[in-house]
Amino acid sequence: MRYIQTLILLACMGATSAFAQYNIEFNIGGLKQGDKCILAHYYADQNKIVDTSAVNAQGKVVFKGENSLLNGVYIVVLPKKTYIEFVVPNDDQEFEIDFDTTLSPLNKAVRGSLENEVFFSFDRYALAPGQRKRELIAEFRDTATTDERKKAIRIEIKEIDDQVDAKRKAVVAENKGMFVAKLFNAVIDVEIPEHLKKDTTGKRYSWYRKHYWDNIDLTDDGMLRTPVFKGKLEYYIGKLIVQNPDTLIPLIDELITRIEKGGAQELYKYVVWWNTNHHEESKIMCMDKVLHHMAQNYYCAGKCYWADSSLVAKMCEHAGKIGPTVCGSKTPNTTLYDTTFARPYDLHKIDAPVTVLVFWDHQCGHCKKEIPKLKQMYDTMKDRGLVVYAVYTQADWEGWKEYIRKNDLNWLNVMDAFNKATYRKDYNIISTPQVYLLDENKIIRYKNPPAENAGRIVQLMLDQYDDRQSPVIKNDQ
Repeated sequence: MRYIQTLILLACMGATSAFAQYNIEFNIGGLKQGDKCILAHYYADQNKIVDTSAVNAQGKVVFKGENSLLNGVYIVVLPKKTYIEFVVPNDDQEFEIDFDTTLSPLNKAVRGSLENEVFFSFDRYALAPGQRKRELIAEFRDTATTDERKKAIRIEIKEIDDQVDAKRKAVVAENKGMFVAKLFNAVIDVEIPEHLKKDTTGKRYSWYRKHYWDNIDLTDDGMLRTPVFKGKLEYYIGKLIVQNPDTLIPLIDELITRIEKGGAQELYKYVVWWNTNHHEESKIMCMDKVLHHMAQNYYCAGKCYWADSSLVAKMCEHAGKIGPTVCGSKTPNTTLYDTTFARPYDLHKIDAPVTVLVFWDHQCGHCKKEIPKLKQMYDTMKDRGLVVYAVYTQADWEGWKEYIRKNDLNWLNVMDAFNKATYRKDYNIISTPQVYLLDENKIIRYKNPPAENAGRIVQLMLDQYDDRQSPVIKNDQ
């Protein structure tokens, strides 16, 4: 039995036709006159309410309207928040469905909709293999004690999955052109060519990434109104592609361009929005470079038809703030003074294979946890030429100097002695600590690495620097 924990109350979006209409009737055993039901459709991982209706005197729940519904997977939600799914194609919006409050596929019937006959038929077919799979999973988890039995369970589960997949493929082949066929095809993973299945050179991965979207109709906005698309997008962007901004950005652009050319405006909007939001919230280093790219190349470029002028202005302002310090950029220069207030140090003139630039405050609680870790790293690598350029961001000079002495922070400690520096704006300093790892040319290679990983990253950068300095030995023989 399926349940909805939260039904998000959002208005439906998309174009409608003033001359079309929908008329969908439900005969629901177990409800009484006056019981209210909700009609909604998927929107990525949310549900958008379309209509509400109550059981009438004839025992029916009727949803009807003057405008056609957007195609997709819909749900009718009962008073106790249980629900069933069905499909609404573009051109098949007058039909009748029977079911009862048990929600059993065996008790579902449809009249007037070939697409839903196909949909419910598969639901009935999948009932037995689904139950068997659940039994096997429970046995594997709770009672299987030998490796031999666990292996046998895995084999049987694989056979069940293959059997159900084969049925889906048959549905797709037999119902080409139907929305239900597009839906089932989207669930099926692309099949790796036989000659690449055992490849270990990277060709298998390259083929799979290139063909990942082959089974999903990216020209049909209805794909967004299914429970399939968001998971596919999350896996592609978040796991399949290497989590490096310079790798992600061209592939994100490639996907968005493909959708844009296909004319699916809602898919285009969602993929642009999702990539912007996802990379703004990302905890992975340097992903603000993707955010900056999305803002500059979509919002600020006038390619987001849904965004009003206020949102665009905010996105462009934020992009301007983070742009100078995205990974791969040369760090903004600053000249600050040491604890004597007399000796200036120009960041760009520091000669070091790796420079750790850190903005911090001795009274900041998080800084008190992170600075000792950086200190430990520095002590182990300073002999290799590592420099720490530690910028104090407040004005408690005596407290700052006392903290330095007490904790033996024997790196380059600097501050804005005369309140003339622009680093707060240049680096968009809104919290501390902020840590940048710079190469010998003061290019930002990493930002805010977890303190426990900073040492390994710096060591890697030092090793790469040493490799670049090593002479190339040519073998002429």
